[in-house]
Amino acid sequence: MKKYIVAFVAILCSLSMSAQGIEFFHGTWEEALAKAKKEDKLIFADAFTKWCGPCKSMAANVFTLPKAGEFYNKNFICVKMDMEEEANTVFIDKYPVSAYPTLFFIKPDGSIARKQVGGQSIEGLMELGKNAINSWDTSAEFAKKYEAGDRSAELVLSYIKALNRSGKPTLKIVNEYIAKQSDMTTPENLRIVHEGATEADSRVFELLIKNKTKIATLVGEEALENKIITACKNTCDKAVQFKNDALHEEGKQKMKKYLPATKAEELIIDADLKYYIAIKNPKKYLRACNDCAQDEIKNDANKLHELIKDMVTNFPTEKAVLKSAEKFAKKAAENGGMPEYYMTYASLLLKNEKKADAKKMATKALEIAKTKKIATEKIEMFLEKLG
Repeated sequence: MKKYIVAFVAILCSLSMSAQGIEFFHGTWEEALAKAKKEDKLIFADAFTKWCGPCKSMAANVFTLPKAGEFYNKNFICVKMDMEEEANTVFIDKYPVSAYPTLFFIKPDGSIARKQVGGQSIEGLMELGKNAINSWDTSAEFAKKYEAGDRSAELVLSYIKALNRSGKPTLKIVNEYIAKQSDMTTPENLRIVHEGATEADSRVFELLIKNKTKIATLVGEEALENKIITACKNTCDKAVQFKNDALHEEGKQKMKKYLPATKAEELIIDADLKYYIAIKNPKKYLRACNDCAQDEIKNDANKLHELIKDMVTNFPTEKAVLKSAEKFAKKAAENGGMPEYYMTYASLLLKNEKKADAKKMATKALEIAKTKKIATEKIEMFLEKLG
């Protein structure tokens, strides 16, 4: 059945599905600005209208992608502005547009960092976001003052924030500062600890944990928890990069120790999925998939469908992985009832050499698609190949 591998992966990749995409802020423009100032982030604003075709296409096919969500949710305060809604008058008056969509990247002071007219692919959207962050990189001006000898807490904090915002390493600056301090429990120094604790496998992270009660008083419980999450995830991501078992375990253990149990469990499963793909360990990857399906996803057909796609993409010839993927696909189809879920199930049945069953599921997908008036060409092509 090897001839079906490429076609099967292509079918999965072409199927539409909802996912954890961009999370848009619900509030007034003034509240969005305040949030951007508090979190020291750019605002990504989608200026759209309800009748605009490219706007609707981006909303359905680009903003919903996990890749978009992972990057934009981390780096921006994201808002959608219907340019024909009276409630958005303040924004409309300040940022008038002549074509839709117009995508804005706006600094916390309200000035525009970058502006782009027209619909974008996921690649274009990612490139725009990266360029916007780079254009707002103020770390050079702080670096100049730092190298000139300014080691004040105010300068160091601003420097670390600028580096973090631009995705540049900060631990060298943080460690240099800590080494010369006799008291790290002052409010100024605790803010530096909070900002500088970007990785769980670091001295500054231990200071964060040691002083977490005081830091929570300064920045809030939610900000503290988000920092711990980010630091642990960064350590696990570093483990993926270097294929380092010790780092992977350290990141997971600190999630378990310092985060609420439910949140830690979810993050650990995600970390395992990424790591075992990186080190190409199908046995442990499958164990993580089973944990994900049972504990994190449960009966969410959309998320289960996304997991199946990852399983087949990363381990397309592993029989044990494909067998479990078939089981998950059946559950997703039964719970979700969408034609794409039945097509995924049919494709897995075929890949697992169950041609007759595959034909039944594809036929069911075709029936559902016709009922829902969804395009049927790909399903018909699949059935035609089955004969």
